[in-house]
This record gives sequence, structure tokens and C-alpha cells, in this order.
Amino acid sequence: MKLQPPGAGLPNFERLFIKNILVPSVRIVFTWDIALFFLKREISIIKKLVSGVDSSKLQHKVLIERTFAIEDDTRQFSINMVLEHLTIAGNAIMMVIDTLSKEQQFEVEIKIENVKPHENKSNQLDEFLNFYNSYFDFIHNLPKKQSKSKKKHPWFIEFNNFDWSVFIYMHTFIHRRQIQAIIKELNNESK
Repeated sequence: MKLQPPGAGLPNFERLFIKNILVPSVRIVFTWDIALFFLKREISIIKKLVSGVDSSKLQHKVLIERTFAIEDDTRQFSINMVLEHLTIAGNAIMMVIDTLSKEQQFEVEIKIENVKPHENKSNQLDEFLNFYNSYFDFIHNLPKKQSKSKKKHPWFIEFNNFDWSVFIYMHTFIHRRQIQAIIKELNNESK
């Protein structure tokens, strides 16, 4: 089965649902602290899930079923590839939040294909956890003022610094579900 290339996007219904219903709803309900609380919860769940997998399987790519908000090419990742993607995307989002918080324009074009994993290395959980610890410190120390400056997500709408802080939670939640699907497939292969 040939998967679509990186950056091909989501099915229209999913993209429109996220853009027109999910993002506006989350903006109303979430605060900086709520977004951080839920992100910490996701990181804790991911750590527990990944720690329970035999290390020899963390780099094993499997094809999962189509999952909400997962791009087609991303369906054939290993757990370490998902962790690498979350780390790369998280670093990029942190730079965007920092820039927008200073009311500056983030000039670099954001492209989905630029945040795809490329190494599938063995120690990815440590790098993932180290990044998110630095992110938590960054957000904790960031003045919680919503910026007027915005940067467009390639698939959705323009986000300010607060929107990006909520998006990192949503993004992590989606990929945590992907990790669970990968673990399910790995377990099926072991039977």
C-alpha cells in the first residue's frame, strides 16, 4: 500500500472540523494553566505507555489504521518516530510562542514536512522527556499575555501565542493515541 507523501494534509472533513469547531471551542474553555495541566498529563501517559514496551520494539515501524487527525504518511511510524516528531514539532512551537510573545513576526514558513522524524534512534524517550521538561519551564516563566502577533498553522488558522500553547496539547493528545495504536499493532504481531 502506497501512503500519501508528507504534507499531503488531512481529509477535508477532519481539517474543517478541527478548524471550525474544535479550535474555537478549545479557545473558549482553555487557559494557559489548563493547557499546561493537560499537556503534562499527556506526557505522563506517553512515558508510562512507552516504558511498558520492550526496547527492541520501539524502533519497529508498523502500519496503523486511519486515525483522527493523523496524516496518511504518519500511519507507518515506530514509537520512536512519533516521539521524535513530537520533539521536533514541540521545539518549533516553542520558538513560535517565544517570538509571538515578544510581539514579533515569526518569519519562517511552517511546513508539515519539516517536522517529520528522520532518525528513528534508540534513545528518543529521553530526548522527548528532556524537551518537554524545558517546555514546561519555558511556559511557567512566560508572561501569560495573549499576543496580538499571530502565525498561521499550515492546515488551520492564524494562532497567537496562547493558541499555539493549546495546540501543542492537542497535537500531543492526537499522537498519544497514535502511540497506543502502534502498541496495539505491535502486540498483534507478537501473537
